Amino acid sequence: MKKVNYLIALIIFALTMLLINGSGILISMMAAIGGLMFRGPNGLTDAYNYLMDNLNLYSALTYIPLFVLFGLWYYFAVTEKEGIKQSAARIRQNISPASILWMVIAAFALQHFITIIMTVINAAAPRLMEEYSEMVETSGLAEYSVMWALSTLILPPLTEETIFRGLILRYLRRAGACFIVANLIQAVLFGIFHMNLVQGIYTAFLGFILGYFAKQYNTLAAPMLLHALFNLFGTVVVDLENAFLPDSVLTALVLLSIPLLIFVFLMIHFRVGEKRRQSQIGQEEEV
Repeated sequence: MKKVNYLIALIIFALTMLLINGSGILISMMAAIGGLMFRGPNGLTDAYNYLMDNLNLYSALTYIPLFVLFGLWYYFAVTEKEGIKQSAARIRQNISPASILWMVIAAFALQHFITIIMTVINAAAPRLMEEYSEMVETSGLAEYSVMWALSTLILPPLTEETIFRGLILRYLRRAGACFIVANLIQAVLFGIFHMNLVQGIYTAFLGFILGYFAKQYNTLAAPMLLHALFNLFGTVVVDLENAFLPDSVLTALVLLSIPLLIFVFLMIHFRVGEKRRQSQIGQEEEV
């Protein structure tokens, strides 16, 4: 009977892909219909241009159905059973100022370590990197605004962590998979979710790290925070570094990311500067 949880995890992933793609198609169709109704044939071009000029809005709208559906799923499957007060107490117990510091350092180091992964991909498949760079340039990631914050720093971390580390990882563990296997599966699915080979490679790596944080801190608040910080460092901070730092310093930061990651994972593993958990209840069942 436990094996049915594998099917549930697969259904969650299938629904995720269906909704993220279906939402995009629906939004485009509604924009096209609205353009035709109000502007006639020229409205199609206007609708297309509007969406292209407001990609952060488009991204946020595609995430909302996922956020609502799987947020409710997680609430009724996990939070309600545990109790809101107990869930909040677990966050307070496991997330300390020291752990937040380690997450900040981890996000900074991870973002620069990704550069090494991208360099390897570029050497092996330069055309793929060229296509990826073109996609990023037109994605709206550098168009900083309130909508950018919603579509980059808030909705993706909340939604994706709930789906992949909150639900899929949980059901894989319930099915009997050991943590390493379950974490690897959800990480690969997380990479596939991004529907781009280059992005899929580094997000699968990131997904595995996020799963580790979910287990280590026994709360989704940890990977959500790390995910938001990673996105922040990958946009605002990287742009500032490229604008103000010489190439030699940028190279040093990339090389420094390896020992920095080793350092921060040791700090997290041994919970340096943090209070020891008063209870290990629920440790076997992933968040």
